[in-house]
Amino acid sequence: MKLVIAGGGTGGHLYPGIAIADKLKDKGIELLFMVSNRGIEKRILTPLGYKFIEQEETPLKGVSFGRRVRSVGKIFENIKIAMNNVDKGDKVLLLGGFASFSAGIAGIMKSAEIYIHEQNSVMGLSNRFFAKRAKKVFTSFEKTLRAPENSIVVGNPVRSVFALSKAKRSPERNILVVGGSQGSRFLNNLIISAADELISNRFYIMHQTGERLYDEVIEAYRNKGINTYRLNILRYIDDIASAYKWADLVLSRAGSGSVFEIIYSRRFGIFVPFSDATDNHQYYNALFAEAKGVGVVIEEKDAKKEAFIKAVNDYYENFEKYRENIEKIEYVDSAELILREMEMEYV
Repeated sequence: MKLVIAGGGTGGHLYPGIAIADKLKDKGIELLFMVSNRGIEKRILTPLGYKFIEQEETPLKGVSFGRRVRSVGKIFENIKIAMNNVDKGDKVLLLGGFASFSAGIAGIMKSAEIYIHEQNSVMGLSNRFFAKRAKKVFTSFEKTLRAPENSIVVGNPVRSVFALSKAKRSPERNILVVGGSQGSRFLNNLIISAADELISNRFYIMHQTGERLYDEVIEAYRNKGINTYRLNILRYIDDIASAYKWADLVLSRAGSGSVFEIIYSRRFGIFVPFSDATDNHQYYNALFAEAKGVGVVIEEKDAKKEAFIKAVNDYYENFEKYRENIEKIEYVDSAELILREMEMEYV
């Protein structure tokens, strides 16, 4: 039996698939990832030893007519590659993003079993396209806009390494900043604007900049004269679970994976949703955490230094209230639930 896990372009589309694949490593299942060629998937999957096929990105919006024509050609090339790697009887799990499209088409044409997991609070275009042909559709949130009525709510597959037991208020007061797998210039600028005040108040900051933004962040801190052992600037954090363990609270975008990782790590999230996310889904993801009292949402239009520092101080001043909320959250083994529904948990 073979399981094809398709999706990518961001870590948020990939990590749920890894959580599922990890449970099948020793089960005699052939595992194949179909991902984008952006590079983040190769960096993540290679050390894990999973077989993967990269597909070229195929943008159709916001590009020139010539680029759209080339993208259409690449779509057919991607489908051809997928057709050569999907067979009748395979199970195909679509996680969204352009990298899942060709696998979905191949799954239909080869009469494979198609399953969908939607991570975000608004179902994406690719997943909506295949929803009627899928054997089962899984969602992370109870209220997932544009999802079929018979969708099965399972949560977001997060590895058990994130399942910490207690909220944290360390004497050092540690703040982790992550802008998603590719980094966020907006969050970088926000923490840079607040860093001198936080550091003067004896906070420690771990700042993941994103690979492409690292040099400009270093330059910005240098221009502000900030050079201290209380600030750790990193291009990318490979062991993000350990970073969550170190942190008291996390400044983050609000992709579904980030929201669930922060919640299950028993950390307080200050979420600044990406305002241009499709259907504003990051905003609705973040509202899920805020409604449970385990995070706060600051929209980009309001995300100034003063609002951020106010949210930080509020967490420490009202720690007991937030700790009670945070520790009510129970870790759900979503990967196990999905495999059970796919009739693969005892293979």
